Amino acid sequence: MHSNRDKLMSAASGQRLASVVGGIMLIGSAFNENSSRRFLKAAVGCYLTFKGIAGRRTMGEMYRSFEKVAAGRTLNIRVSMVINKPREEVYNMWRNLSNLPLFMKHLRQVDEQDELYSNWVMELPGKIGTLQWHAEIVKERYGEMIAWQSLPGSSIDNAGKIGFRDSLGGQGTTVDVVFTYHAPLGKAGEQIARLFTPVTKRLIEEEIREFKNFVETHETVLIPRSQF
Repeated sequence: MHSNRDKLMSAASGQRLASVVGGIMLIGSAFNENSSRRFLKAAVGCYLTFKGIAGRRTMGEMYRSFEKVAAGRTLNIRVSMVINKPREEVYNMWRNLSNLPLFMKHLRQVDEQDELYSNWVMELPGKIGTLQWHAEIVKERYGEMIAWQSLPGSSIDNAGKIGFRDSLGGQGTTVDVVFTYHAPLGKAGEQIARLFTPVTKRLIEEEIREFKNFVETHETVLIPRSQF
């Protein structure tokens, strides 16, 4: 189990370099573009560059720095939605992480390494780039809740949980999503991240709505889970 974590954390070092290179490329591209997307490109480029540079610090330095300023740098997004399908069916569809790209259009790929660890690739709005992170499931109650967090060094430091509650007399499910992410490099990074908060919330709402539509209009045909 720990070997998978070590491999993912090692891969994250390469992600930090890619984050810096990709961020610089996006910033340069933004200056050469006249469309309205140039501001989004520049902001994403700054975020990725800052994140990549911050990632070069040791894990101890990152942890101590986070302890000091986490309260001011933690950004939270909450989304709730009712799905007209029984709770267990909705839970099982979500829990098989390989299913998620079927209905989440901005999510390009999810590779499950084992029961706890997975690699995620998300396409940014406007197809201006991708974000990649490694995550682990830190808590789970079957049919009720899944909680996760990204591994240190991922392109975006995030954590969250999704809860499943009976609704509509047991014929439906209320899905509650809490998504938390941390801005890099203090106040400057926080201001950049706050610019993305409304966009990120709309993106999550859109993806959950796609999940709702998919589950409600399709028979539950799951991609078989890998045998770890």
